[in-house]
Amino acid sequence: MYREYLPDIRLQHLIETYWVSDGIVENFQREQIMPDGCVDIIFDFDKETSGTLTYGKPELVGTMTSLLEITYQPRRIQMMGIRFAPAGITAFTQIPINEITNRHIDLLMTETLLDTDFYNRLPEMGNMQERINYINQYFIKHLYKVYAVNQQIQYAISLIRKSTGQLSVKQLAQETCMCERHLERKFKTSIGISPKLFSNVVRFQAARQYAKAHPEESLYSIAIACGYHDHSHMHKEFARFSL
Repeated sequence: MYREYLPDIRLQHLIETYWVSDGIVENFQREQIMPDGCVDIIFDFDKETSGTLTYGKPELVGTMTSLLEITYQPRRIQMMGIRFAPAGITAFTQIPINEITNRHIDLLMTETLLDTDFYNRLPEMGNMQERINYINQYFIKHLYKVYAVNQQIQYAISLIRKSTGQLSVKQLAQETCMCERHLERKFKTSIGISPKLFSNVVRFQAARQYAKAHPEESLYSIAIACGYHDHSHMHKEFARFSL
């Protein structure tokens, strides 16, 4: 039911993935979404939905700092989302992203470069693939007018991901030629959270992937391999982001 689609290569510095949940839910289900440092735009295309979303209207979901649990009642699910790369949303809006951290807001009430044509045509399309193709082409067509994403912040993001969250804020500031205070401020307005918290999220995600790939290793070995002081430290981080 859940699938992800890569955006066009020309968009991958701004958009991480398009995701779709499309199918019949026969029994009551819960889905857990972990923090990932990203901002999403989500749509619900089920006219009979009893959820919190309005049919066909986009909702902006800010960067999360804790687990989000979604409950599905037995029904047809037709949801899709645009998951922006960290700081990628700043190409389309100049609102400080920390203002929407851990919040869901009506995108139609937010000042962005996305025009009404973007919202209005999607609900009447025949299937999710058609919507994905339309969104992809829409963003490509409008690349010429997007805002410039802060290059120092993009570089800091790449350093954090490359190090799987194991660089200190001091090291990041030195590498990006910014003072720590300026880095903190720019990071929050571009991504919604501090560089330290983003690094912790990246390390948490890397540790989850490492644990799945190495089920034979002890918790202590996994913790040390992923940059934690010990397995107790890792357990606290996992509890923070996944419980």
